[in-house]
Amino acid sequence: MAAEGAHIKEVTTVFPSHTFPAHTSMVTGRLPFEHGINHNHLFDPKRNFEPWYWWADSLKVPTVFHLAQEKGLVTAATPWPVSVNGPFDYLIPEIEPVWDEKESTLELVRQHDQPPKMIEYFAFFSDLNSSEESTQGFQRDLNLHHIFKTVFRKSLPHLTGYHILRPDDAQHTHGRRHDRVREAFLFADSLVGAVIDLITELNQWPHTTLIVTGDHGHVDHHTDIRLNALLHEKGLLTVGNGGITNWKAVAHPSGGAAFIHLKNPSDDAERQNVVSLLENKEWGQLIEGSDLPETLKGYGESDFVLLAEDGYNFSGDLDQPFVYPHSGGGHGGDPNNPQLKTTLFAMGRGIRSGAILESSHTTQTATLIARLLDLPLKTDRPVPDILK
Repeated sequence: MAAEGAHIKEVTTVFPSHTFPAHTSMVTGRLPFEHGINHNHLFDPKRNFEPWYWWADSLKVPTVFHLAQEKGLVTAATPWPVSVNGPFDYLIPEIEPVWDEKESTLELVRQHDQPPKMIEYFAFFSDLNSSEESTQGFQRDLNLHHIFKTVFRKSLPHLTGYHILRPDDAQHTHGRRHDRVREAFLFADSLVGAVIDLITELNQWPHTTLIVTGDHGHVDHHTDIRLNALLHEKGLLTVGNGGITNWKAVAHPSGGAAFIHLKNPSDDAERQNVVSLLENKEWGQLIEGSDLPETLKGYGESDFVLLAEDGYNFSGDLDQPFVYPHSGGGHGGDPNNPQLKTTLFAMGRGIRSGAILESSHTTQTATLIARLLDLPLKTDRPVPDILK
């Protein structure tokens, strides 16, 4: 793609550097606190922050999918974060059970695909079956790929979102550099190659722009810090039924960062208690919410932000010990970390062949899409200089 199209070497993600905030920024042109998806998980202590931002009604601003549909264009996503009941003519939603163990991913998808029973129809074109194995790992991505290709071939949507998940899974499990991670990226590369071949087969390059980008990078860690287990130990919250039943201070963990909320922010004694407990630790840097630099204001309001130091990861687990050896990869932290940056390739209609930029921001992906489809996106972010 770089040879025939354009390449942006480094794309800076948002803060927190999570999948759902970043994907939403790349289709709204806005930061997380502006578009409403400031984390993967809702602030829901009673359920230990397990519910995700699956639902499109959580959005505070329109996405390019909304604007495209309002213009009468055909939209699709297979799958896409924050998409349930969203502005899609064709949708396999990104959703899975997190609280009710009796639910299955397939059943949830069947409840929320668009149009209804879409997944039943496209099951004929993939290996989809009633087994949960068909919704995990390589097989999941292959099934989604077959559905994407069938939707594209039959309907030629004007705007399609397509999320390949396996590289993220592999890095969470193994860290950034591992044979399984390389295997996952080669697999993703083969899927992108198949998309290129499909566009070529259908003679659609005069009408099609393909944009391939990431939502965030990964950093390795060797230790989990279970902040709410620590706050529980110190009497600042209580737990029960798998969640947090009451709290004076609570952490909304985000892997490479955590957002500390006080029940009563005006209680100076309680505030100082939290500061004494969390500042000057080898595993994190504590910052007052009012002292955050602009690049770390994406989450919105919190009393404190903790940035994980190298090798540490903030976990939502409530069990002791609160310092728990656990290796793998993660994200969620400072987007200025070079390892959390991603990249972008684009080719096809409107793209200047051979264009190379050193850097851009995830929000600028939305401005690029809006310019290509002539959509009235409200954002002050400039369009990356890769267009003809």
